[in-house]
Amino acid sequence: MARVMICDDDRMTAEGLVAALRAAGHEAEACRHTMDVLRAAAEGCFDLIAVSLDMAGFGRSGAVEALTEIAPLTSLIAIHDRPSEIMRAHAHARLAAVLPRPVRVKDFMYAVACALKEPAMADPA
Repeated sequence: MARVMICDDDRMTAEGLVAALRAAGHEAEACRHTMDVLRAAAEGCFDLIAVSLDMAGFGRSGAVEALTEIAPLTSLIAIHDRPSEIMRAHAHARLAAVLPRPVRVKDFMYAVACALKEPAMADPA
């Protein structure tokens, strides 16, 4: 199964998603701070990272660009209060999915399955 990192400052959301992932047989952990997810991505030990793009101090485009640069082959799922805003801003970004808040576990697990089925590809240079 996959190793998944959830980065969200909403502890209840993060804990619920980690519990669902573990119940499905995945290894999962959560963090609440930008630097933690960036360090984890740099270590390259995750197959998938789900990150809240509406956390304080974690800019939308900057977050996606940083994670893409640090971990180009790691699939990314974005979580945001206004997903259409993210989809418009990142039409060409390497996001496997953009999920709205509140995150429904069923939708999240479907996005995880799809993201893991098709490995992320590095952006062409």
